[in-house]
Amino acid sequence: MKRIFRNGALISLALILMTFTGLSEVMKDEVIYARLSALGEVESVYVVNSFESPEISEGRDYGRYTEALPLTQAGDFSYEDGEAAFTMAPGRFYYQGIPEEARLPWEIMMRYTLDGADAMPEELSGATGELGIHFEVNPLEEGAVYNQSLAMTATFTLPGARCLDVRAPEATIAYAGGDITISYVILPGQAASYAVTTDVQDFAMGGAQFAAVRMGVDARMYEDMAAQALEGTPFGAVAGSMMEQFLTGMRGQPVTSFMDGRNIVRSLQFVLLSEEIPVKQAEPAPTAVEEAPDTVWQRILSLFGG
Repeated sequence: MKRIFRNGALISLALILMTFTGLSEVMKDEVIYARLSALGEVESVYVVNSFESPEISEGRDYGRYTEALPLTQAGDFSYEDGEAAFTMAPGRFYYQGIPEEARLPWEIMMRYTLDGADAMPEELSGATGELGIHFEVNPLEEGAVYNQSLAMTATFTLPGARCLDVRAPEATIAYAGGDITISYVILPGQAASYAVTTDVQDFAMGGAQFAAVRMGVDARMYEDMAAQALEGTPFGAVAGSMMEQFLTGMRGQPVTSFMDGRNIVRSLQFVLLSEEIPVKQAEPAPTAVEEAPDTVWQRILSLFGG
């Protein structure tokens, strides 16, 4: 009887384990990619959803897409009426979706000047003179839950052989591999407007990149720095709490899914890339027109000016 009871208990335990197979936590990371024009206008948006699990798991994800397709192999994948369902192997699974609306939480505007006069992007390929790159980032009210939580970096990479005397007072400038990288950090919820000026010859550059993520900071280091700087002043006693409030604003609030509030996300990131200013192509050499040989009659006429 004891053996029968023990065997029955083992069978019951096995059934319980089978019932809960695939119910381990599936962690989701969401990346929003956007293609911008050289003026900052949104041209296209797509989303890469990635899921991580230590074992075979079933997952569901929500979002309104015109098209959704797996990027890595899955046991099965379906998408219908705003809901994706899949079975994933241990590790990581990706699928891509094209949102029904091409929208972002920020408005980005870029404009250019050449020798002080406004210039359109298509006029800058191969340009020579003093170039100005002006850009603005404005958080939109309807995207506040995202732009209030994410810090943005704006990065421009200029070819050193084409750009001299780069002026960007508010930026971090790095020189590497023949390129000049100009980077700005825009804190959560903040608007920004900056300008880069440089002398260019036969100008071209790759697209500007804007990346928005939740900022991580070493709070202890900043608090210690503030305490040391304000030690012995009337603000010394409150330096720690003041810095804590400031860092809380820098970090922003925990993020939620951009595609659907029912999704639980571990991280949310935006990656925006603008159109490049291409290298100017050389004008094709004119094709020589081969003249037909003169006839005897034409040669005779030419003697008389004919």
